[in-house]
Amino acid sequence: MINIKKILVPTDFSEPGRTALRYAVEFADQFGSSVDLFHVIQAVPAGAMLSYRPLDELQASMKAHAEEEMDKLHTEWSDYSFPVQKIVVDGHPFVEIVRHAKKSDADLIIMGTHGRGAIAHMMLGSVAEKVIRKAHCPVLTVRDPEHEFIHP
Repeated sequence: MINIKKILVPTDFSEPGRTALRYAVEFADQFGSSVDLFHVIQAVPAGAMLSYRPLDELQASMKAHAEEEMDKLHTEWSDYSFPVQKIVVDGHPFVEIVRHAKKSDADLIIMGTHGRGAIAHMMLGSVAEKVIRKAHCPVLTVRDPEHEFIHP
């Protein structure tokens, strides 16, 4: 029998991420799993001039925004019948996702994928693809809007 005790749900607050969260809720309900809702704030390169604000102020603003979005997601799904932990970290997304999955002994990672075209994929790479290759546990990727088994 498959026993899924811990599910890691990385999110970038996009629609595919929301769809992945819906899947995670269903899995957690079925298996009585706990869920780690996980967001990675990607570090701003020191040489990047994205605004006139100091870099540390920009990072703090990004962290506050991420915390706010995590609270919104948690409130949206407040009828959880299972434990949910909200986690926000700094770093490179795929590295931090794989690291947290291993550290927390996750049994399953459920994440959204944007389904970019071939050119964008070659230029940008894919966090989901890297996680699939490096994770110690199974990874379920959910593409939005595609064929869904769960209806809202």
